Amino acid sequence: MNPTPRLVLAVMALGLAACGSSVAPLPTLTRLPPALSPTAASPASTSTSLPAPPTVTLPTQTLPPPINPNPQQVVLASNLDAPDDLALAPDGSIYFSDTQDGTVTRLTPDGQLLTVISGLNVPEGIVLLPNGSLIVVEQGWNRLDQYDPATNRLSWFVRLVNDTTQEGVDGITLDSWDPQAVSVIIPDSPNGTLLRASLDGQKVTLLAKGFTRPTGAWAEADGSLLVADENGNALFRVHPDGTSEKLADLPSPDDVVEDQAGNIFVCTLGDGAVHWISATTREDTILAKAFINPQGLSFDLKGNLVVTDPGHHQLVQLVIH
Repeated sequence: MNPTPRLVLAVMALGLAACGSSVAPLPTLTRLPPALSPTAASPASTSTSLPAPPTVTLPTQTLPPPINPNPQQVVLASNLDAPDDLALAPDGSIYFSDTQDGTVTRLTPDGQLLTVISGLNVPEGIVLLPNGSLIVVEQGWNRLDQYDPATNRLSWFVRLVNDTTQEGVDGITLDSWDPQAVSVIIPDSPNGTLLRASLDGQKVTLLAKGFTRPTGAWAEADGSLLVADENGNALFRVHPDGTSEKLADLPSPDDVVEDQAGNIFVCTLGDGAVHWISATTREDTILAKAFINPQGLSFDLKGNLVVTDPGHHQLVQLVIH
């Protein structure tokens, strides 16, 4: 994996070395080796920045209608390998990563599956930037890459440090509430921290620490951030002042999104379900279950949910409106 459907919309250098941050010195943006690039025929080269793709207007969503507590489940794509995280495009397309075949694929509104990037090392979280490029997590390398569709090039965005025995970074999300300060929020999974990265990847800020294994996040309008702490079995809210509060105890939450009315949705590995935390009652309700390791969660253009179900090798829509 991520307001509108915001895995699309949806980390101030704080002296990270002094704070014991896990962020390594950031590399100059460089073309990745041909095996990891979708343009295998092009020679390796270096550059200081990517050409700017056409500006993209990110999708917006009006105030959603009431939630249907027993949503219809519609299979959008099947016979996939291991679909993981999701991002929504302005035309209604859904981008999703696949950890098993190392790809990012686009599911078009008319149901076509188009491979966008291949040769990735365990791709996980995805966000679509306002300029039309994609940021993709390579968990196997514990780094974020930037894919430029205008040039079909893949470059380093942020490389992180993992001196633990845990798997690398998982999900990411976009914080676009302030158009002048759009940034990428990174739950630094193996190190238990929450980071913010500037859109050029050159400035990384430590926002919070003390999580067990944060894997998903969502930016709220007031500057707060929702964090799914997978191994901590809890959903947290990190406030702009850096304090955090536990919102719910959940069985291995992996990803989280929130609609414009304040309804929070979380996919959980422990019970193979999608949970709904009501904006009005704050009660936790299971909207759907019988998934196997649901990894990614997103809205579609109508405000319904899309969830990855890798255990059943499919993408599923939950018609909640």
